[in-house]
Amino acid sequence: MRFGDGMRTIATALAASIVLAGSAYAKLVPVSEAGRAPIEIQSRDVVAETERYCLTLAIYFEGGSTFEPEIGQRHIARVITERAKADRRYWGGNTICGVVFYRSKGVCQFSFACLPMARRTPKRNVLWHASAVVAVDAIEGRNDDPDASIRYYMNEELSALKNVCAFRKEFVPVTKAGRHEFFREATAEERAALAKTNPEACQRYAELLKKAKEKKKKQAKKALAAKRGKAKVASR
Repeated sequence: MRFGDGMRTIATALAASIVLAGSAYAKLVPVSEAGRAPIEIQSRDVVAETERYCLTLAIYFEGGSTFEPEIGQRHIARVITERAKADRRYWGGNTICGVVFYRSKGVCQFSFACLPMARRTPKRNVLWHASAVVAVDAIEGRNDDPDASIRYYMNEELSALKNVCAFRKEFVPVTKAGRHEFFREATAEERAALAKTNPEACQRYAELLKKAKEKKKKQAKKALAAKRGKAKVASR
């Protein structure tokens, strides 16, 4: 449980241009010939459309394209929209696109955003349209089923053991849907209690580190022995 920079920049620039040009655009209403009534032009809320598209992308690649159940997709949508509402810098600010494509030190907040363009170009199939419905519901306030407290999710099968351990020691599990487990932030007391635990994933991670350390020592000893052997041969 738990587009790139170029696409995010384009989305941001597009949104800004719409805001700046909004008032001017509203005034550019052509008048028909012979003094007839002005021709009405229907304006599009490109900012809103972009936000919906960003959310649909995230829902689709994080759950929809892998046949996650609808409730799982709705939980994913809840996590993203609640993070945007929270307006935290380390989550990507107060826009959905900002949250979906947030990247720090080369690591994407949502893994699909770091995939090559060919792998994160959606197929406009029934799964895409289903994710789009969930996205619209979430943005328009019709995503009531998921717990409002969830802020994180994790697919343990696809997560690094280090990250699984971190989740177990930092966040409080709320529910599970499909292959994803959803978490909320811990209170100060809960964090203190979680820090004292030693989840099974953390035990396995510690054992993995131990084995890696032992392997490194053996390799170092082997290299040193080989070096000494060469030194003896050279001194003869």
